Amino acid sequence: MPSAAACRRSARSRWSGVRVPLYAVAALAAALLVPPTAGRAALAATAAVLLEATPFLMLAAALARLPRLGGLAPYLGCGCGPGPSARSIPAAWLTALAFGPWIAAARLAAAALLAGLRPAPGGCAPSHPPGLLAELRALLPAALLAGAIAPLLPLLDAGRLPPLIQGALGAALGWAFAPCALGSVAIAAALHGRAPIAATAYLCIAGVVDLRALRRDAPHRHATPDALAWLLLALALAIAGLQHGAALVHPMLAPALLAGGALALIAAGRAGRIGRPTLRWAPLLMLLGILINAPAPQYRATATTLGGLFAGERLSFTGRLVRARTASAVVRFAITCCRADAAPIVVRLAHAPRLRAGTWLRVEGSIVERADGFRLLAQRITPIAPPRDPFVYR
Repeated sequence: MPSAAACRRSARSRWSGVRVPLYAVAALAAALLVPPTAGRAALAATAAVLLEATPFLMLAAALARLPRLGGLAPYLGCGCGPGPSARSIPAAWLTALAFGPWIAAARLAAAALLAGLRPAPGGCAPSHPPGLLAELRALLPAALLAGAIAPLLPLLDAGRLPPLIQGALGAALGWAFAPCALGSVAIAAALHGRAPIAATAYLCIAGVVDLRALRRDAPHRHATPDALAWLLLALALAIAGLQHGAALVHPMLAPALLAGGALALIAAGRAGRIGRPTLRWAPLLMLLGILINAPAPQYRATATTLGGLFAGERLSFTGRLVRARTASAVVRFAITCCRADAAPIVVRLAHAPRLRAGTWLRVEGSIVERADGFRLLAQRITPIAPPRDPFVYR
């Protein structure tokens, strides 16, 4: 059995030569292509992914320390180990929230079946469960990618690509870049609002039959506890919990965030020493994402996302006024789990009001059917102050 030090050296030698160029290219592309507003939105979405995952990772880390559950490690963590990462139960939970229970169950079953068909890996398995900070560090690259997708996809207008190309791109991304299971769900959720076919294809591949699943070993992720990292994490979780999600994650996660903040504070006191500075990046980005007050996503399409409408239905809706040539609509973004999966809810108006684009409105009226679809025939339009939380929650 190789020693832990040998495993760490082997893992670093394989991946350090690949990670640095990838991160450098990503940073350069972000600096050149992303405007400041989109950069703030990407940072907020990155923080949202990390915040959303933290309660699930905390629960999994606690369960993984129980002696009788040692064999369930691939199912309890973020999916960073060898084999199909979609075996991760925390990831299946988030998949169910974002895409429905049937998709979550199908991915979990497929990954477990494929894992059973392969011999168990050996050699570099960690001698004890990885810590929460190490799990967040492993999740960070995927969170950054998911955060970048949210503001960049509207600029690229990826949703208008032909379905075949969308599916091929999503499958290729899932095959070549499948991070941990939680990261894969975050990327798929970010794709879903703008390119649903690509998101579906990505979910079919990532975490089930991807390049990562074919590896027989995985980097050793345990690291020395870092008191400062725990303090940053405690502060970020406490602020997000007190602000009912801070417009980054669903308010239903607020109690779990508060509890996690208390546990992180206890862990900071027990750490008692300074460990690896790399463990601080994820908590620091979470804290910055909460504090920057990033603007809501911008809507750049004209199709409505409301389903089940019928002519004559009464409707009252609150959102921002947007214009596209002769068309106008009222738009508000909806969050399923976190800001990275924000998708627009669009109500097209029968007549354009004489108000400036970007004005927040409360519109009341009835649905009428036109040749190009349903529209809202407004009987009352009331300008309102921007709400404290620009999102609605499914």
